[in-house]
Amino acid sequence: MKEYKIIQSIPGIGEKIAATIVSEIGEIDGFNHPKKLVAFAGVNPSVHSSGKFTAIINRITKRGSSRLRHSLYLAVLCGIRSSRNKKA
Repeated sequence: MKEYKIIQSIPGIGEKIAATIVSEIGEIDGFNHPKKLVAFAGVNPSVHSSGKFTAIINRITKRGSSRLRHSLYLAVLCGIRSSRNKKA
């Protein structure tokens, strides 16, 4: 699969994480805008506001695929770890 190879080329993403990301997203053409994919993953920010108050700290919605969100989190951790190893 073309998407699998592209995702696996990102530093820190191995076979298992790439397979999980590709399987959770499914057909990428189903998302006609990047914001829809972000919302599907549940990593879009939610804004808390009431009247004149707007929250300073915004959090992600967590409304999407928990497996995809977890795989992206692991990919970031592995990417950070591999970039630290290259510096040393």
